[in-house]
Amino acid sequence: MRRLGLVLFAALLAAFWTTGPASAITYGEPDAGEHPYVGFMIFFDPSEPGWFSCSGTLLDKNTFLTAGHCTYPVGTKGAATPGHTGGTDVWVTFDDTDVLAGWPARADYPDEQSLYRARVAWLNTHGFVQGKAIPNPSYDDFASFPANYDVGVVELSKAVRMSTYGALAPLGTAERLYSSGNPNDALVENVGYGIQSVEPKPMEVDSRYKSTSRIVEVNGNSSKAGNLHTLNNPSATGGTGGTCFGDSGGPVFVNNTNQIVSVVSYGNSGTCHGADYSWRVDTQDSYAFLRPYLAR
Repeated sequence: MRRLGLVLFAALLAAFWTTGPASAITYGEPDAGEHPYVGFMIFFDPSEPGWFSCSGTLLDKNTFLTAGHCTYPVGTKGAATPGHTGGTDVWVTFDDTDVLAGWPARADYPDEQSLYRARVAWLNTHGFVQGKAIPNPSYDDFASFPANYDVGVVELSKAVRMSTYGALAPLGTAERLYSSGNPNDALVENVGYGIQSVEPKPMEVDSRYKSTSRIVEVNGNSSKAGNLHTLNNPSATGGTGGTCFGDSGGPVFVNNTNQIVSVVSYGNSGTCHGADYSWRVDTQDSYAFLRPYLAR
């Protein structure tokens, strides 16, 4: 199993293909401004220690929807956050291309503390907005797999106003799409900042990409707990691609809408092929967690 967040240490990438959370768009194309409310998130995890990236969606002026595993490990001022909730070592941007151009390199700093300070300063002067990370209280770092409750929010420290935001899909949308009988109705759209391919060599441009994929099942062995199973192999009826490392937390939209069915969670392939799994937000449980954070 791979969770689809992207570690920002080149030396760790080889190991991360098979062990890390979070992912990126495969076989897709640049978003080209179609989803301006989908953003790039970067956070510091003091347990590694290391910096990781995820994707997510702005639901209102200060509520950023992402995955639980993108919010649970977030530190506070470089140290562990008590209870794994409320960490503030997290920043978000909605730029759509080359979001980490100029990012401070590890080799330029003598130790982790000075690197941490340099990266925080860089983020605060390059248009990123800091926030507070809050995972679903039921999220337990995949200990109860497949009932992962892999959803979280980042409450931004200042408002980001847009003409349109992402929106939670109505309750039961996944079942409605899957049961329609028309393969085209079961298509969903993935959007995120993850890597675009693993083989023959990794391709990563730190930019917002999109692709379509097809719902495979909503009540299988893994999906019945709240995961949505989608296809990550391009085909005539399966869509143009899927997700990979760095896409974790990114939205899975009802195709050609701003309605979010689920957020990218994990996959079973180290090369980002085959099956993708995302945690549904069109359920009563996700609604109960998310609605208190949304604008009335």
